[in-house]
Order: sequence, then structure tokens, then C-alpha cells
Amino acid sequence: MKQFHYSLQSVLEYENGVLDKLKGEYAERMKLVNDKKNFIAQLQKKSSDLLDEFDAVKHEGASIERFLLYSSMIGRIEEQIRKEQERLARLEDFAAKKKEEVVAANIDVSKFEKLKEKRREEYHIQVQKDQENFIDEFVSYQSKTRDNAS
Repeated sequence: MKQFHYSLQSVLEYENGVLDKLKGEYAERMKLVNDKKNFIAQLQKKSSDLLDEFDAVKHEGASIERFLLYSSMIGRIEEQIRKEQERLARLEDFAAKKKEEVVAANIDVSKFEKLKEKRREEYHIQVQKDQENFIDEFVSYQSKTRDNAS
């Protein structure tokens, strides 16, 4: 009995390769997103620490220059946080687009795998029918040879 051969196996393998590549690219983009989130969290912590220091300086009393210095540093960090959040939004958009590509590729692979299973089932049904036909022919031949021998 010959083995099952899926005629679209090379296409399925190609689609799996595309899917694996897209998953890798998506993982890279998600790493960039997570790195950016961590960086923003560090900036927010730094801003919070500066605000706490500024509050302490206000209660102690300090020169106007020192107040202006703290205000300036806090303003710059808040501006940097805003810019980094914009970059994060763009990175998240890129990651979302890549995720859509992964989903589409996954659907393609799934279609080919389902088709392969359907064809495999059809093949096994045909093999079973062929075996039944062979047995019927064999029994029929045996009956004829016995009838001819008598």
C-alpha cells in the first residue's frame, strides 16, 4: 500500500515558515513595546522622586533659582514622558499590525492543515474501499475456481 502524499505539502511548509517569521517579528515588536513601557515607568519614577524632593525643598525654604531649577527639571521630564508615550503608541500600533499579519498567516496555515486532514481522510476511505474490492474479487475468484474444479 502506498503512503499518503499531500500535494500541497510544500505550500503548507512555506506558509508555516511565513508564520514562524511573522511570530518572530511580532515578538521583537512586543519587546520594543515592553522596553518602552519600562523606560516610561523609570521616567515617571524619576519625576515622582523629583516632585517629592521639590515638596521637601518648598517646606524648607530655598532660593528662587533652586525652585526654578526643580520646576525646569520636572517640566523636562514630563515633556520627555509625553514624547515617549507618543513613541509607545506608535510602537503599539506597529505591533498590532504585525499581530494582524500573524493572525492572517495562522488562518492560512490552518486552512491548509484542515485540507490536508480532509484529503488524508479521503485517502484512507479510498484505501479501505480498494481493500474491500480486492477482497470481493479474491473471494469471487476463489468461488469461480472451486466451481470450475467441481
